[in-house]
Amino acid sequence: MKEDMPLIAYQKLSISPQVDKTKRSLLLFLAQEYADPEISLDIIVERLGINKSKINTILKDELGMTFTAYINKLRLTEAARLLSEYPDETISQIAYRVGFNNASYFNKLFKETYGCSPKYFKSSSTQPFSGDEQS
Repeated sequence: MKEDMPLIAYQKLSISPQVDKTKRSLLLFLAQEYADPEISLDIIVERLGINKSKINTILKDELGMTFTAYINKLRLTEAARLLSEYPDETISQIAYRVGFNNASYFNKLFKETYGCSPKYFKSSSTQPFSGDEQS
């Protein structure tokens, strides 16, 4: 026993540092790779070594969303920003740029999320989109 270290008879073990590391790596990966149209749970499993059920549990517990819902939210938020900031880009260009392979599907999801078409949103945007308005 080392003299300069106190005797610890009991130390509570915690798995939270590993859980936090897993959560952090998953959320960081999604934030960086959401625009990849090929992103899938299988790719995340392969690249990060996190099993599918763990991915779904983290997303449900942390964000209250499924994998697909979260990816779509990231994509649509970025699309809204791009629609405001790049008036010369077409809606299809922006849809593809944020990871949608199908402009019609993008239009449908955008309208469901923002209550208007991307075309209307783009034409009515006069200020950059922040995604989270602060007063």
